[in-house]
Amino acid sequence: MKATLDKEKVKELYLEGLNSAEIAKKIECNKETVKKCIQRNFWHLRHDHEVAVVQRRENLKATNYEANKFMSDSAFIEKNRSIYKTNANGDIVIDKNVAPVVTWDTPKRLTNENKGTTIKNPLLEHWF
Repeated sequence: MKATLDKEKVKELYLEGLNSAEIAKKIECNKETVKKCIQRNFWHLRHDHEVAVVQRRENLKATNYEANKFMSDSAFIEKNRSIYKTNANGDIVIDKNVAPVVTWDTPKRLTNENKGTTIKNPLLEHWF
């Protein structure tokens, strides 16, 4: 007995810009079956498919661009050093006199990770 292919699902995915291999993977069937279904039933939708492929590619590029624009807190503070001051304990905090209002995503504090540690010089230990 042959398994039936859901042509409406194939059409929907084809019009979203997916190729036959991607469609076959999503609906869990043979790639060649999907390819033949598209050739026989949806040849007239080729232009719409090509437009959807370009849109899909552009969406992925825009998403990847936004995802790679992230800047770490320390990099942000380094680039915008003028709105920060250093406390006595070495923490870098926003200077309220210079920047009384900042956005929600502006780093408020960069904690000094070397608090309370002393730098030892192994060369000097031998002399004392």
